[in-house]
Amino acid sequence: TIVPDLPSTISKCRNPSQRFASKWCGPFFMAPINMAVSGRSVALSQGTNQTVRYREALVAENMMDAFVAWWGTILFGTAAINPVLLPILKQFLPSPGEGPSQSVLNDSFLCISGYGIGENGNEVESVFYFPHDGGYKSTARMLVESSICLATDEDRHENAVGGFYSPASIMCDALLDRLVSTGSSFACSVCKSK
Repeated sequence: TIVPDLPSTISKCRNPSQRFASKWCGPFFMAPINMAVSGRSVALSQGTNQTVRYREALVAENMMDAFVAWWGTILFGTAAINPVLLPILKQFLPSPGEGPSQSVLNDSFLCISGYGIGENGNEVESVFYFPHDGGYKSTARMLVESSICLATDEDRHENAVGGFYSPASIMCDALLDRLVSTGSSFACSVCKSK
């Protein structure tokens, strides 16, 4: 069972990690989808009797940045589904085939931080770093490495039988190894052990 704990408004981060103590959090539009995938991964790897509390948020340095990101997402989403506003929005969006320049793709990065508290009170923290733009270049690399992983690492998922699997449940460390060997960094450490 996965228990949602998603923020519905902008607030000070309530993550116990000191790394986020002075930051501001707001809703992230992909959180409900990521939560469903994470719940499926937990169910496949640990069974359905495991309860996991899931929290995902967009983290900002200050309240103004969090406010702009939150309202920007709401306004963009509203304009994208509104037949009156969509033609106006399209004037400002890149045409198919256009997008960020190669230098923007190379100079951007994505850093994902994770924090977990176990049922016994142990605390772990992880960081996954992608050295290029997360929306295009790193996503394309993840898709390619996932495809290669599925095609060549049969011994790692030979016991899987039928059904729909999440990337974490079917590729496990094989995908992580491939991403790290092609430029990403991953670190996980115990913050507090009881």
